[in-house]
Amino acid sequence: MPRYTCIYGSGVLQLLLCLLFTSDAFAEWNTSDAQEVRRTILSSSHPYVRPSQRTTVNVSLSLLTINELDVKTQRFSTTGWLTIKWVDDRLRWSKAKYPDVAHVYCPSSEIWTPQLFIVNSQQEVSILEDEHVLLSVRRDGLVEWKLPRIFSTFCVVDVTYYPFDTQKCVIEVSSWVYTIQELVLLPAKSSANYEDIRPHGEWSLISSSVFTEELHESREDGVVETYSQLDIFVEMERKSSYYVTSVLLPIVLTSFLSLFVFLLPVESGEKVGFILTVLLALEVLLTLVSDQVPSTSINTSILSVHLAFMICFGVVCCLLTVMVLIIYERDPAIPISTQWKWLYRKVLVPSSCWSLCSSRANKRKINVKSNRHVGTLSDGDTDSIEGKGVSNDISWRDIGAVLDHFFLVSMGTLITVFTTGSLIALTTGTSDFQGHVHH
Repeated sequence: MPRYTCIYGSGVLQLLLCLLFTSDAFAEWNTSDAQEVRRTILSSSHPYVRPSQRTTVNVSLSLLTINELDVKTQRFSTTGWLTIKWVDDRLRWSKAKYPDVAHVYCPSSEIWTPQLFIVNSQQEVSILEDEHVLLSVRRDGLVEWKLPRIFSTFCVVDVTYYPFDTQKCVIEVSSWVYTIQELVLLPAKSSANYEDIRPHGEWSLISSSVFTEELHESREDGVVETYSQLDIFVEMERKSSYYVTSVLLPIVLTSFLSLFVFLLPVESGEKVGFILTVLLALEVLLTLVSDQVPSTSINTSILSVHLAFMICFGVVCCLLTVMVLIIYERDPAIPISTQWKWLYRKVLVPSSCWSLCSSRANKRKINVKSNRHVGTLSDGDTDSIEGKGVSNDISWRDIGAVLDHFFLVSMGTLITVFTTGSLIALTTGTSDFQGHVHH
């Protein structure tokens, strides 16, 4: 150890120099003192004997990267390190005797270390240790252990609001051998440290929290052992811009594409082929979405439900198209029943946008004529005008054409309402979920 001699003399400068050179803070470090400290503290410590009857271990997590969140396998992978701290009074040394040695390093095999493991690990479930990582031991007995690691854990993924979803994954750290009466885990911070985290292309880390839990295990003799546990939560929000253009937009456009089957003329001969092609496209989109969500019945994606209903609507459009073709190609010699005429005038024509506009145009023409001629129209003539312009005769082709427009309006309204409801549920439901999670 360095020793300094103070030469007393007169003057303030000599007094300051005396205080400066006798300060322990400026003592020079040397290897002999460090080796002596290691021999002293290691002789009084044993790697299999804990420091006290109940040891308190403080744990914190620092994140470097979010590697991935595999929604299909529900695997959450991150890179970072655990900072583990505890106090071992056996590892103290005197500052007065060794002023130049503030801390020393030693491997985990030379001193006692807590046996911790990741409860929800998807890789090997083993004790957290690394013989190549050195521990820092301070003169006051504080031991600091930083374990770098790739954490691959199980995460319960909720895909209800996919692709506008927010996921909350957890890394569960627990004691393996020592019960809660022997070892207590406490959070060193209220959240994980993610100041140095690298940006991820799909997920944005929005918050983190840490909670203490207890892990219970029942032995064969009926005794329940309790172990201390820390749950480190990481909340992430999906960056949805990619999915809006590549998933959501094609689904919405394809959903409305099935309506165009009612605009195709029967003479084209492509009505059934067109709707079947749309159905196949919806099936392909449903397969793509299903590949992105886990195979579970705990929660179902609103987008998958929307696609399933769109396929049902497509099947209904296909059946309606076949019905229109049958009516349109019916033999003109077959008389039109009274029920069909009533349905045509009272239901199909008023409910069809195209036919309603046509009937209004015809009414304006009749009003012009009524100003030129004396007399009024009877109720029967008015019904005839509203039903078929200026003629009371209708054919099967007329009924088929009006049915096409009637189905266009009705199915268009149904698909629009359902699609709008699905989009509102995706966006507003995400906000409500985030508020519930933060609460």
